[in-house]
Amino acid sequence: MTPHRRSLHQDKSGELVLSYYPAGHIMDEHAHDVDQSSMILAGALAEDTPSRTATPGASQVGFKAAGMRHANRYGPSGALILAFNARSQAGQGAPWRWTPTPAANQIGALLAASTGCSAISAGEATDLIALLSEPFEPARQEPPVWLSQVRDAVLEDPDGADVQALAEAAGVHRVHLSRAYSRHYQTPISLDRRRARMGLAVRALMETGATPAQAAYEAGFADQPHFARTLKQETGLTPRTLMRIFTQAGTPPEQVTPVQDRSATPPYRAAS
Repeated sequence: MTPHRRSLHQDKSGELVLSYYPAGHIMDEHAHDVDQSSMILAGALAEDTPSRTATPGASQVGFKAAGMRHANRYGPSGALILAFNARSQAGQGAPWRWTPTPAANQIGALLAASTGCSAISAGEATDLIALLSEPFEPARQEPPVWLSQVRDAVLEDPDGADVQALAEAAGVHRVHLSRAYSRHYQTPISLDRRRARMGLAVRALMETGATPAQAAYEAGFADQPHFARTLKQETGLTPRTLMRIFTQAGTPPEQVTPVQDRSATPPYRAAS
């Protein structure tokens, strides 16, 4: 499956876009000609720049200034992303950053309030753009390797991610593991497991054509209503609303292609 995008709103200030990137998808080095503020609604990714790598997941927001070269690798659940692409402006602070956002629930509520999420009003778009562009917290210290490995295990197999077993494999106490996880990723393991399970269900909907009930079963939810409640709480969308956005009759979603200028800067070695 190729990535797809749906434009939700566009005016002179920029364009608000909902995109889905399939599991395992890779976007090579590129740079946008717009400033981009984005939030991961479901799933996770790794983003490499010339100097650093970030591994943001659901409910994290990011900013990339126009011309910021980066490459992306999408996780085992793919990634559903809401982004605002705006005309390049100076004075935006750091040219690249990712951080958790306290506005995740508000963004989800705004998406839920919009009619079908395919015709967002100018007022709703303004509110979404403001929330996506809120000030960012200072960058935190990089997590230790063992903690990054724990998070990879949680995202890849949320049902198999037993905290005690993960702690023993890492050589730390389970309480220390939980505290370190929450401190570095600003979310407890239990919530990240729920979001990872949700990402797997979204992947089943988007990539395999599964029904909501099938997607819930494949991802390990107790039942379809449990999946629907989780998706609605985290993103403001129901499974059927999400499917409708990308399957509107007569208007197929656009395939995603990076807006880039490959000749502007020589290739770089991604941060390890």
